[in-house]
Amino acid sequence: MSVKPWLSALAVAIVAAATISSFTLRTLSAAPSAAVSQTPQYLNNFPNFNPSLSTQLPGDVDVALKKKLISTKEFPRVQRLFDLWSWQAFLSLNWPMNNQGQFAPSISDTTFGPPMWTTWHESTNIFREDGGVPSACQMQNAQLSLTRDTNLAVARDLKPFALPSTFDKRRIRLLGNISAVGDRSPVTKAAAKGAAPASLSDIMQAFTAPLIDQNGNYVFYEIQINPDEVNYICKHKLYNIQGQVAFTGGNPHTKADLPSGIDSRDGSGSWELKFAWRVLTRADDRTRYLWSDAIVPPVNGKCPDKTTPTHDECQVQVGLVGMHIGHKSASSPQWIWSTFEQVDNLSMDNVAHPGLKPSFFDPDCPACVPNQAPSQDNNGNWATTPPTQVARAAPIPADKIALNGAAEASLENAGTALRYYQLIDSQWPTDPTAPPTKPEAGLPGAIENKPGGNPTPVFLTNVTMETYFQVGVQPACHQEEGVSCPPAKWLTENQAHGQVSDTTAVFATESCMGCHSSAGLYTTPTKTSGQLTGDFSWLFSQKAKSDKSSGH
Repeated sequence: MSVKPWLSALAVAIVAAATISSFTLRTLSAAPSAAVSQTPQYLNNFPNFNPSLSTQLPGDVDVALKKKLISTKEFPRVQRLFDLWSWQAFLSLNWPMNNQGQFAPSISDTTFGPPMWTTWHESTNIFREDGGVPSACQMQNAQLSLTRDTNLAVARDLKPFALPSTFDKRRIRLLGNISAVGDRSPVTKAAAKGAAPASLSDIMQAFTAPLIDQNGNYVFYEIQINPDEVNYICKHKLYNIQGQVAFTGGNPHTKADLPSGIDSRDGSGSWELKFAWRVLTRADDRTRYLWSDAIVPPVNGKCPDKTTPTHDECQVQVGLVGMHIGHKSASSPQWIWSTFEQVDNLSMDNVAHPGLKPSFFDPDCPACVPNQAPSQDNNGNWATTPPTQVARAAPIPADKIALNGAAEASLENAGTALRYYQLIDSQWPTDPTAPPTKPEAGLPGAIENKPGGNPTPVFLTNVTMETYFQVGVQPACHQEEGVSCPPAKWLTENQAHGQVSDTTAVFATESCMGCHSSAGLYTTPTKTSGQLTGDFSWLFSQKAKSDKSSGH
């Protein structure tokens, strides 16, 4: 299996798994860190983008500067502080790093190693399909496994097959959910024939439908978690349903409390990264993407290039089209939410690039209805045509466009494909102590402060991850917590108990903070708790499985 390096077409040999497994990485979150300087390097040019790029992964925004700006009511500059934090986190997370935990001297030095985030943990290795104890829970605090858990299969949506002994999980994305079959066990033809049909469950966006690009290929998703968060999950056994039930004791008000980052410790706190990957074809310009080799499941028996799959898997290259960064910090207990997209997602300069086209928008079909989910047949199989026509409901703010332009110029000088990415926005709590506004309190608070913390901006979406949540004008109850929408027959009775269903027309897309505030924990084997109990992480209720070894 050939392997291409990250961001480059240069050939790099695969590092043997046997030599990788002995490494102990110096992770940013686990290593001791000296107190940060009065002004972090990335803020030396504040409020402008600092063209001197660094590998710092700040555990929080500069709290002292934030307090100063708030005291002088310079609120646009407070937003800029979070936006610069977002860009710095994006650069550091995608900076090349070797297996010893050392950053490359330059962000364009792709021969040094894949991006830093590949040293973290795949969510599917923590929330195993068999509900078993993750191998990460048996490691020391500063250790990371650079090989896959040998007790796991490659992916639920991939029929089992044997990975080569030299497989390097940092350089090849396995896109799909993990299932409970040994990675390296050879599979007989009978076993392969008996494998469950591909459900394409990990292709689906959160709670909705798959996204189809203009080449007719599905977009794939994966989630990475940092060691600080994994340590908390391991300590409290939250990786399976039984562990969560024991943790909550059946109490729906028991809350998870993931570690918080601080500005004096780089990389500290809980981090969750979500990636949207698009299959690249010969017509695509790979120099405009952060890209990687990948293994994906065939669709209707065919690979994305319309060829017959080998051993029921497809070897492709994928380009990053969307990246969410979620980080819990001391100043933002409702988390900081940053989202980036590849610049060609919805539009292209066809004069400068006449041979290219947008990834998710057909300019020759202006009458195509945007953000419509593909159809399903009677068996629940999703259609692969037509491509999804995507439009952005809330425009990128002007201050972000200006900041992205400054970042693009610096990154172009650095010679990296990161210049082809843009910050959509950064969401953060303006008042972390503010509780959520209840629906019965009415508009606009029931929507604008649904998660608590009075977030700004109120709405934040990534077109590759919340495509079908960009509804625009809709009934208010679609955005409110814990209400029925449209009104149910028992509405009058529920109104007496403080439950309402407001059908007032409002403009709304989705909110990272608002959506994640609804995440909970399992309180029984079949029920999860309510708002603000999952500490803004959907992994607990959406990924945890029952521990099959317990007989449940």
